[in-house]
Amino acid sequence: MLKKLLAFIKVEHTAFSLPLIFTGAWLGADRTWPPIGVLGLIVAAAVGARTFGMSFNRIFDRRIDALNPRTAGRELPSGRMRLGLAMTVAFGGLLLYLPSCALLNHWCLILAPIPLAPLLGYSLLKRFTVLCHFGIGLCLALAPLGAYVAAAGHPHFSEQVLLFACFVFFWLSGADIIYAQMDLESDRRHGIHSLPAALGAGGAQIAAAVSHLAAMLCLALLLRGIDAGSPALAAYGVTILLFIMMYIPSIPLPQRFFPISTLAGVAGAVSPLLA
Repeated sequence: MLKKLLAFIKVEHTAFSLPLIFTGAWLGADRTWPPIGVLGLIVAAAVGARTFGMSFNRIFDRRIDALNPRTAGRELPSGRMRLGLAMTVAFGGLLLYLPSCALLNHWCLILAPIPLAPLLGYSLLKRFTVLCHFGIGLCLALAPLGAYVAAAGHPHFSEQVLLFACFVFFWLSGADIIYAQMDLESDRRHGIHSLPAALGAGGAQIAAAVSHLAAMLCLALLLRGIDAGSPALAAYGVTILLFIMMYIPSIPLPQRFFPISTLAGVAGAVSPLLA
């Protein structure tokens, strides 16, 4: 049962998103580390929010997933998990998220509903717009901003954290465009909106590359603004290398998304911490 639940919420993706959250908290605490208790509550809120969002993504997409050979084996379309259990997991995430926000500070509680809207709705975008990939980018870009508020105690965002959130937004949006190439034919067959379905594999690659160039520019501006030293620049170089690897045709598409694109995000998140 535990293994099934962890697979349902993609716990490994949650783990790899933690460096993004830590960097937001580090920037919020004026480039130092907040107390361990604050970090613990930030992690709890992040896990709860992601569990809520991923669960509803799977719930809303269960019929679409059943039509796609790549996703038909997922827990809900295959019948290995009942809808009631999936809803319980989703609201369990919400019950972890909201109290964690309340325990952090009043601003976190006031702003807590804002991330829930894109987390709840991003999976619906593919029914209406080819820009759906940027919905998931927005969801993750809000995570370091939330961690910043948790550590700083206010929502007066610095230029550095805004640049970092933009890096996260463009990195994940571009990675999702690459990932969606695996479903190009299925999306066209069933009327699902995506950039690969609309532009073809070549056009989607170009759109992803433009998004990733924007991500690298945002990260470069952030590192320049904090006078990054050699370790941070070395991590930036690793980030660039991993971004390039996402476009090597000999690497299978699933590996270009995970772990390569995930590691690119982690390296990008770590680079400011090394400044």
